[in-house]
Amino acid sequence: WRELLVAPLRALGRPFVLGGRALRALAHARVRQALGLLLQMLWAIASIPMVFYSSIAQALWRPFTSGWLAFLLGAVVAWQGVELNQAAPFTIGVSLAVVGIGLMIRTLLKRRDLRAEVRDRIAYTFMGIVLLLFWLLPFDTLESLTGELDSNFEMFFVSGIAVVAAAVWTVMYNSDLLLRGLTFAAGRFGRLRPVLVTAVAYPMSSKFRTGLTLAMFALVIFTLIVMSILTKVFDVSNVDQEEVTGGWDIQGDVNFTTPIPDIRQAIADSPDLRSEDFAAIGGYTTVPVQVRQTDAEDQLWEGYVVRAADSDFLTENGYQLKLIADGYGPTEQDVWRAMREDPSLVVVDALIVPRSAGGFEGGQISFRLEGLFYEDEEMSPIPIEIREPRTDVTDSFGELGVGMLVPKARVDDAVPFPIPLTTYRFRMAEGVDQAAAARGLETAFQQNGMETVVLAEQIEQNASANRAFNRIFTGYMALGLMVGVAALGVISLRAVVERRQQIGVLRAIGYRRVMIQLSFLLESSFVALLGIAIGVGLGTAISYNIVADVQETAPTLRFSVPWLQIGVIIAIAYVFSLLTTFLPARQASRIYPAEALRYE
Repeated sequence: WRELLVAPLRALGRPFVLGGRALRALAHARVRQALGLLLQMLWAIASIPMVFYSSIAQALWRPFTSGWLAFLLGAVVAWQGVELNQAAPFTIGVSLAVVGIGLMIRTLLKRRDLRAEVRDRIAYTFMGIVLLLFWLLPFDTLESLTGELDSNFEMFFVSGIAVVAAAVWTVMYNSDLLLRGLTFAAGRFGRLRPVLVTAVAYPMSSKFRTGLTLAMFALVIFTLIVMSILTKVFDVSNVDQEEVTGGWDIQGDVNFTTPIPDIRQAIADSPDLRSEDFAAIGGYTTVPVQVRQTDAEDQLWEGYVVRAADSDFLTENGYQLKLIADGYGPTEQDVWRAMREDPSLVVVDALIVPRSAGGFEGGQISFRLEGLFYEDEEMSPIPIEIREPRTDVTDSFGELGVGMLVPKARVDDAVPFPIPLTTYRFRMAEGVDQAAAARGLETAFQQNGMETVVLAEQIEQNASANRAFNRIFTGYMALGLMVGVAALGVISLRAVVERRQQIGVLRAIGYRRVMIQLSFLLESSFVALLGIAIGVGLGTAISYNIVADVQETAPTLRFSVPWLQIGVIIAIAYVFSLLTTFLPARQASRIYPAEALRYE
């Protein structure tokens, strides 16, 4: 402590000492010496902050490594996360507090008559296991203590790094136990036992280098597993299409200037269409409006859009509702019937309902309801006002439709000109070819400018685009896996150079060439398989937590593991790790016993 206090004082006084020497040198006409002293003085001045920071760091290092300072710092950061309602500082603070507790355990064990490696194993294993369990907990486990904390997508990366680091940390500090277990398991195979022990003992003797390699390999596998599972879970082609489309099969859009007065009569009059092929027909028109919530604090008018639907559309659609206002349920059919009877009622889509935990909330749509969250279980009727800002009609809001659903009768009363239906939804009878029916509608209503789309095909196209993007992203991650595999080959090649003497000794005591080669292959397999096991296990667990959390807002999602794709990833990773190690292993097997004497 005396040195830490004196060092800053010396740093402050040294520029004055050097300046005085420089002045004396100038007084004696020693210009070169004076310039050198001036340069030293400038360097001493620039070094003052570094000396102060170094002294502070050294002063804090001992209480930090003893544990209590790390625990206090972690507790403060976690408390701040709860106060700010942010998940990132809370989880990081808890992790730092766990590290502090582990370091305090290590400090207390120093007073016991225990070997240093035993103390470290107890303390660091405690840290690794507790951190692993903490980060693997479902995201809402601690909400009863902390409340609902806001978290963004970056928490996925933080949790991935944390769980992989904790798992690798735990494995490396218990490597000797792992070695004993493998030795016991290989006891039945007399010839394999010495090879296996040698293959595992060497990487475990260099814990830091092996740990970094294992962490890199496991982290890439972890990311690939999570991407594969989430890609399958969020694949829109796997969702219930009946629920997404509201039970409709075909959508047809016509020009606003050439509407169809009576779509059913027009179908009956068309020689190319049969009325019995259409089980249900409904229509709506998308109208841009301005809207505000009358009992909200913010009374600004915001731009939005309504879909003015006719009575048939309200009667025949099969859309599921997330939340129904008190007095208008309990079923969706009750809501649609109430809207037909009272045209002043509307149903809004989820884009204008805020999430209590943040997340995606409608992009560029500025209007938000107040006093209601998407996660709520019940709601009261919310009064809103709608006004028509311009005499324009559009339908460029997506094939499946976006906007609040309004009875067309109400819009007809509010707008000073008649609004025709511009979008039709058709539900086809059982056994009717939907693609052929869509083409027939386009042909029959060509003069009206009808353009049709089969909704199931539209969903599949969206799914294909999403799959293509996810495959590109997964492909780039696979390049990272190749880098990890190449790292195993580089380590094996370096091991051949470093261990030439050891290999020569092994050959001298009876190891044959095939045993040396097998030892190197098993060494690479040990790191690769351990990294694969950590990555697959942790990736599956984190993916399950992510899906369980998202299911609160998307209950149709189902957790599913693409075993075939994961199996391909595992096979490729393992086979390539063996291929990159084969040449170094072959080179090592050709070392003769005389090499031991050459490097003596």
